[in-house]
Parts: sequence; structure tokens; C-alpha cells
Amino acid sequence: MTYENIKTTILTILVLLSGILTWNIWTYQPKYEIVPSEKTVEEVSIGMKKEIRKVVKPHQVIYHIGGEQYGTIDNEHIDNMIATISKWKFFDVNKYPGRIADFNEKLVSGSNTEIIFPDEVPIDLFKRVLNIDEKDLPKFDFDRIIIHAETQEKQDGIIYFYSQQNQQIFESNVNPTFINQFAEKFYKRAGKLTPYFLYSLSDTKRIYLPAGETEMMKYTYYRIPLEMEQFKEALFNDPSFVQRNIMADREEYMDDYSKMTFDRTTKMISYVNPIRYNDSVIGTSNVLQKSIEFINSHGGWTDAYRYVYKDDFNQKVRFRLYSKEGYPVFNSIGMSEIHQQWTQSQISRYIRPGFQLELQLKQDMETEKLPSGYEALKMLEAKKNFKPELLGNLMLGYYMREIPTDERLISLEPGWFYLYNQEWRRLISEEEARNLGLEQN
Repeated sequence: MTYENIKTTILTILVLLSGILTWNIWTYQPKYEIVPSEKTVEEVSIGMKKEIRKVVKPHQVIYHIGGEQYGTIDNEHIDNMIATISKWKFFDVNKYPGRIADFNEKLVSGSNTEIIFPDEVPIDLFKRVLNIDEKDLPKFDFDRIIIHAETQEKQDGIIYFYSQQNQQIFESNVNPTFINQFAEKFYKRAGKLTPYFLYSLSDTKRIYLPAGETEMMKYTYYRIPLEMEQFKEALFNDPSFVQRNIMADREEYMDDYSKMTFDRTTKMISYVNPIRYNDSVIGTSNVLQKSIEFINSHGGWTDAYRYVYKDDFNQKVRFRLYSKEGYPVFNSIGMSEIHQQWTQSQISRYIRPGFQLELQLKQDMETEKLPSGYEALKMLEAKKNFKPELLGNLMLGYYMREIPTDERLISLEPGWFYLYNQEWRRLISEEEARNLGLEQN
């Protein structure tokens, strides 16, 4: 074998070895031990997260039958109704072309169902509950969904979204089969519900009140304190830098920017987060959505709270506790409410109860008969210096009161409540007001 042949053989062997090594490098897969993934930041869940339909929901349904009204505030009834209409396909959403005054007349005299919300609801948010098939959906708010119970053959059913505040109506079409099914399931059985009557607060504002007495339960609950450490973890950007100060009447948690206070007397939590001016400004139309998402982010739905009020201009939203039947719960210092205020892209103020209601005491349950809506109106009109033009609403509900003999207990007492000059008040005698510490003007 010549020298050239030997050299050629060696080079061939080296090339083959290089190819084998390169292939092994490309295809090599080391066997790593599987290590469970760990979150660097543990998610805080104080209570529950809730879907929009559980927070933004009607507080009353009224059926117009032959010029008379029947209705309910029952939770189960309303949930079943929303579940039904959420399966419909809504299309062709447009502004109502007719006169509002004519519409109001037909509403009361016709075969219509009013689904009434506590305050204005953005369609951009509620389209997540309803099946609206509309690419260019107009932006509008509404406080009532109105369903006409009668359809004609070969014509689509019409659903109305009505805003009393803005005095505007948008209409949408649905398959007439849905309307017929709705009439069979709800409308034709509505005559067995509670009789109501229409009361006009103004030319544009109408409410419905029970025509007869209403029997309501009185409840007593244990008040379970919430963990402040969980709120600290949820609300502050870096909880490790938060300082805690304990005083006789309160606890304070602070970092360089924000402050959270727990008042031992009222059992309320107040979180304040000052403005940082380099943040971008959020649009006013999504303040309700942001508020719900914020509470969901830390599972803040500790009881049956519902959306009841928003102020787009000042970026404020309020949620209120509701009883298991569907009545709102009021309190003079806000113990039954969650308040939020937004400034620019962040929460700037968050006020809420630092407790939840659990372990209902069944042996303490009592019933009480409340006067009719007619009687409640008479009581209001008889009040000294009462001005009808300042009356914004009137409804049955519960007053949340601490039991003096045992601070662990909370009672829910049935009564009439009225919105007067933008403030909710309990409709009671002056003597009862003094005993309960309520302001009555």
C-alpha cells in the first residue's frame, strides 16, 4: 500500500467519524429529571371569583298583562330567565326609530316583560352574557330589557334595550320561536306572581311597587372576619415592603405609595392608592368591567354582592349585598357595600367590609309583614319637609345591624328603603330612627 493510499484511508475514516459525531450531537436528548413547576407569586383567593351574570343581574322582573302588572325579585326566577335569554341569538341591533312617549304607553298596555337592572349596564359588557351576533355593535347603556310576548308568523321577535336615564332605546331581533318559548315558560304563568302597580317618579322615571303586604324573614348571622394578611398580599405591589402598625382602634398597612386600614369598630377595610401621573388614562366605558376584574383578581366576592351603581365621569362603582331571596341589604355606614374608585389606569380607592356572613342561626328566624307600596308612599308623603322631586327610588330590602350584646352577630331586618337626594334611607318613624342611629330628614 502506497503512502497516498494510506493517507486517503485515514482521511476517509476521519470524515466518517466526524459525520457520526455530528449526527449524535444533533440527535442527542439528555434525560432530565422532571421538576414540578412552581409559581413565583402565589395567587391570592380571599373568597370567590364570579362570572359577569352573577354580579351584573336584574333586581326585578315585571310582567304587563292586560293593563295590570305582576312581578318578582326572586333570585331563582331571575337566574332562570337570564339563562334562557342568554341562549338566544340577537342580531340587527339598531336605535329605536319611534317616539319614547309612544313606546312607554305601549309598554304598559301591551303584553310585555320588563327585566329591570339597578343601574345602567354597558352593552359592551353585557354582550358577554347575551349571544349578540353583531360586528359593529353600537355603544349604549341600558337599565331594562323588554320582551314583547306576542309575535306574528314569519316575523322576527323584537327585544328592546331601554335606558330611562338617557331616554333612548335600542332594538334587536331574535328568532320568533324563542319568544313563543319564553311566553310559554314565563309570561303565561306570570299571573300567579305578586301584583305590582306603576308609580311615576317623573316624566321619565318609573318604578313598580307591590300592591299588597309582603311577608319577609328576619335573619341573624355570625360575622366571620376576613384575613388582613390576604388583602395585603392582594393589594400591594410588593407585600414584603409593607409595614404593619397596630393601634387600639385600627390596623394600618403601608408602603411608599399606598395605605390599607382596617377599622376595628366598623370592621371595614379602606385601601387608598394615590395617583401616579405617568400612567395611561383608561376609558370611562369600561370602569364596571375593570371593577369586576379587580375583585375577581383576588377572589373578593365573599358574599352575594351585585352591581348597583356606576358613575362613569368620576370613575366610581358600587356593589351591594343581596339576601338569598333577592332583596338589597342597606347599612348607614356602608357595611353592606363594596366601593371602588379608579384614577387613570389603577384602583385609587377600595372600601369594603372586612367580614363575611356565615352560619345563619335558624332558631332566631322570624317573619314580619311589611306594608304595601301604597302605604309606603303615604308614609313618605307625610314626612316633614318631604320633596317628591328628590325621590329617586323606593323598594323593600334589609337593614344590616350589629347586635350590641354580641359583636360576632349581625341581623338583617326587613323594611322599606328610599333613595332621596342621592342617598339611601330607611323609611321608619322618627323614634325608630333615633334608636337605630339613622339620620331621617
